[in-house]
Amino acid sequence: MFENIELIALLNFVTSFLMMGVIITTQIVNYPLFLSISKNDFNNFHSNYVNKITAIVMPLMITELILSIILLISIQNYMTILIFTTMSLIFISTIFIQVPIHKKIEKEANKNLLNKLIQTNWIRTILWFIKSSASYNLIKGLL
Repeated sequence: MFENIELIALLNFVTSFLMMGVIITTQIVNYPLFLSISKNDFNNFHSNYVNKITAIVMPLMITELILSIILLISIQNYMTILIFTTMSLIFISTIFIQVPIHKKIEKEANKNLLNKLIQTNWIRTILWFIKSSASYNLIKGLL
C-alpha cells in the first residue's frame, strides 16, 4: 500500500526517540521541579509550561499515531502491533489520566496532585520506552 515503508518506519523511529527524550526529561526534571515552585508563582508557571510543552508534544504525538496506523496497516507483525498498541495506550493515559490531573492542578496545586502527576506519568514513560524499543527493532529488521 505504501511504497516507501522503510521511510515511514524511520520517521516513526525518530519521533519515538524524540518523544522518549521529552518524556524522560518531563518525568525526571520538569514534573519534580513543580514541587519546588512557590504557590504564588505556580499558576502562571504551570499555565506557561502546559502551553509550551503542548506546542512541542502534540504535533509529535499525532505524527506518531498516524505513523503507527500506517505501519500496522502495511506490515502487521508483532512489532507494528506493539508500536500501535503502546501509542494507543499513551493517548489513553494522556487524555484520561494526565490531562485531568493538569486541569485539577490549574485550579488548585497541591503536593498530593503533583505527586499523583509524577507517579502516573511513569505509565507514559515506560510505554514510550517500549514503543521506542519496538521502533528500533522494526527498523533494524527492515534495513
